[in-house]
Amino acid sequence: MSHVMEAQKYAAFRVVIVGGKLFVDFYYACVQSRAMFTIWGILQLLRRYPGKVPDVDLMFDCMDKPIIDRGEHASMPLPLFRYCTSPHHFDIPFPDWSFWGWSETHISPWNEEFKSIKQGSSSLSWGRRIPVAFWKGNPDVVSPIRIELLNCNNTEMWRARIMRQNWTEEERLGFQRSKLSKQCRYRYKIYAEGYAWSVSLKYILSCGSLPLIISPQYQDFLSRGLIPKKNYLSIPPFDLCPSIKAAVDWGNANPLEAEAIGKAAQDFMESLSMDRIYDYMYHLISEYAKLQDFVPVQPSSALEVCTNSVLCYADDKQKSLLKRSLAFPSDESPCTISR
Repeated sequence: MSHVMEAQKYAAFRVVIVGGKLFVDFYYACVQSRAMFTIWGILQLLRRYPGKVPDVDLMFDCMDKPIIDRGEHASMPLPLFRYCTSPHHFDIPFPDWSFWGWSETHISPWNEEFKSIKQGSSSLSWGRRIPVAFWKGNPDVVSPIRIELLNCNNTEMWRARIMRQNWTEEERLGFQRSKLSKQCRYRYKIYAEGYAWSVSLKYILSCGSLPLIISPQYQDFLSRGLIPKKNYLSIPPFDLCPSIKAAVDWGNANPLEAEAIGKAAQDFMESLSMDRIYDYMYHLISEYAKLQDFVPVQPSSALEVCTNSVLCYADDKQKSLLKRSLAFPSDESPCTISR
């Protein structure tokens, strides 16, 4: 119990599940609606596998960068859940909020968004796609890699089209110009980390374009299953523009191999249905619960949260996404883990 409470100083909220009921203790406000959609996701897990999720007590942070350093906390690893981790941190990776929708950027729940992206990608054969690498995003997030990437915006010299996301303008236009299903026109899609891990990875992998991943420092729960040269090509952070050009030139000279890598990335993401995501969440929480040496109880300061209470708190846009990502009891048990 002391380890969990020690992690509180780094957490945005505490999640306690007792008897299939969810209790949440909030410590600080998360960015945008991350807390709402993350808590909603946990509620949907309880709806999907009623009576099967064990009692548990955990701390959750909603910022991008892991914080439980392996060197600093080697003698007492603190259990803190978040959306990503790294080889140098103990933070426990959990599916990010946008799998249930991202209201601020008009991104739909995962099952809908992946279907839309795949449909957009199927409208152009590999040979008809624009034979350059594409990236669109926010470089103003304390990211040296993204700042350097802006220098590669030259389709003739570096075979890359790099676009700065204007959030104010995009919001005014209803994010129609940054619709993810319309960004699969390019043969190559670049993934560049921001302040830390970026939620954009799963959407880039879904396009069927060949993903060019600039050597990442961070991992989310799904990226650990990616294999270089099978699901993506790795781009070193040094000599960035020439490295992007070399990858694009290779792909254009070897179209069958390049297309196969893009297809393998898309197939990988198609296998990551919400069914599998809930199974991951179930097994992660179950294995974590086995390590607890105490019986979880409702904290006196925590609020009980249910589906209706979240819907009552949500605005109209959020409510639409939440309702569309509602889970229902499964007729099957969670998948089993091979050991």
